[in-house]
Amino acid sequence: MYCGACGQNNPSINRFCVECGSRLHGDDPSIPLVDGTAARLLGLTSLPAPTIEWPDDLPREVKGKDGARLLLVPGGFFWMGAKKQKKDERPYRLVYIDSYYIDERPVTVDLFRRFLADGGRKAPRHLRELPGELPAHGVSWHDAQAYATWALRRLPTEAEWEKAARGVDGRLYPWGDASPEGRANLGEGPTPVDAFPDGRSPYGALDMAGNVWEWCEDLYDQDFYPRSSPRNPRCDDGDPRYRVLRGGSFGYSAFTARCAYRGWNLPAMAAECYGFRCAVEAARFRRG
Repeated sequence: MYCGACGQNNPSINRFCVECGSRLHGDDPSIPLVDGTAARLLGLTSLPAPTIEWPDDLPREVKGKDGARLLLVPGGFFWMGAKKQKKDERPYRLVYIDSYYIDERPVTVDLFRRFLADGGRKAPRHLRELPGELPAHGVSWHDAQAYATWALRRLPTEAEWEKAARGVDGRLYPWGDASPEGRANLGEGPTPVDAFPDGRSPYGALDMAGNVWEWCEDLYDQDFYPRSSPRNPRCDDGDPRYRVLRGGSFGYSAFTARCAYRGWNLPAMAAECYGFRCAVEAARFRRG
């Protein structure tokens, strides 16, 4: 299938051009045409400009059961993926995400201990003596999922994580395109979750680049993007052996700290540099 924008020949399964990210035209009934938003992505002459519009019926922040502060990420389009980097990050395209809340910080050692004390799971031995303001690390996807359930939240999808990290304009890092120096922990070990205030994302989230990798809800599939939905994409049919990780961590390079970088591992793997944050649907907090 040839792209009308750049002429690139694409596999017939693709919905977006691998070269320029443009929506490929066709009569594929599997592409959802659910409303005017999806219709614009299915072949009209212009794409909507992604902007941050704060709704009047949702508070900008809320508090979770565990005491964590959650920040509103309002519904709308954002630029997801990358143009030239890894194959599994392409195509670079507009995606629509409904409103949700995400933790301002990764779940800390202190919060994770509260979960353990409440009988949530057997305590990882290394967390017993660590400072409480560090991110909980050395946790598996199963640990993260259990915590999120206990806290009446869930793990963010890949798309939700990326939007919370980079905003709507396709920036390289949460703060923009500048070097991570002084803005993210890419050093030799974990640091307190508020140690890099200059690394905040457009929505105010901290540590979305570096410090610890963060588990997401999705299964990993390197070919998921070309076939994913343009609205609230979530990979439920990827490789059942792997779950997605995002954000890079201490001991890793700036390349992996990019907002678009996709990592993955076995859900039972509890590497020292693995942590997480939670998300929740905005409808729970809608006024009126």
